[in-house]
Amino acid sequence: MKFLGILFFITLLFPVTAVACPTGMQFNGNGCSPPYEYTGWDLMRDRRAAIDAIGSDRAPVDYGKYLKTPEQMRELEEARKQREKEDEKKRQALSQGIWNIDSTATPEGNLCAATFAKYTSNINDGVIGGVITIMGFQQPKPDAWLIFQGVKLPKPKSVKKMKITLQQDDEPAQTLQVFNYRETRDVGTIMFAVPGLTAMLNGMSDTQRFRLSDNGKMLLDIEWHNAAPIIKKLKQCAK
Repeated sequence: MKFLGILFFITLLFPVTAVACPTGMQFNGNGCSPPYEYTGWDLMRDRRAAIDAIGSDRAPVDYGKYLKTPEQMRELEEARKQREKEDEKKRQALSQGIWNIDSTATPEGNLCAATFAKYTSNINDGVIGGVITIMGFQQPKPDAWLIFQGVKLPKPKSVKKMKITLQQDDEPAQTLQVFNYRETRDVGTIMFAVPGLTAMLNGMSDTQRFRLSDNGKMLLDIEWHNAAPIIKKLKQCAK
């Protein structure tokens, strides 16, 4: 209930004027993003790669292979088989769920973030699952966000506000106002603006299920696991 209580105050953070990105975010031409780029391991790059991978099981067509020598064709075939093995490992890992965590120093303090990607994709069922991002600044800067991506989430061409119903585990569901925009052509984003990263983390648990719906229609149902060490690292980053 603590985390739901934090989210309840989100509606107070929304201006009544024209729709824009939440405080601390900026419009990047497509959606909302933090004003600072990650360096090193680059969490945002990996998050984008996970998002782009949703529903994209088709291998790219190499039209140039028809111009290759027999030896080059054999090398290409070996490379294709190796790539398929690696892709299958990635699909298996994503079907179980993968955590990534990173932080970057900014003039306003550390910007801390973690993502949990869990989804499967096939012809019969389509894409099941999505990506969750926890992101926020170091104290005392209050800007923090809980972000969901999925193929069934609305994909407006520009950032807009909408009401979404969120239920966590077996807690009572709450209908809240959120930011919504298109991450890619196939993936929509729902962003909750939260007053403080530490406060948000205090309401999170090692295993947690999130269900997002709109007027009774289920848009995203995803459960993370093994979050305790991630939460601990994010709390250390947020101090």
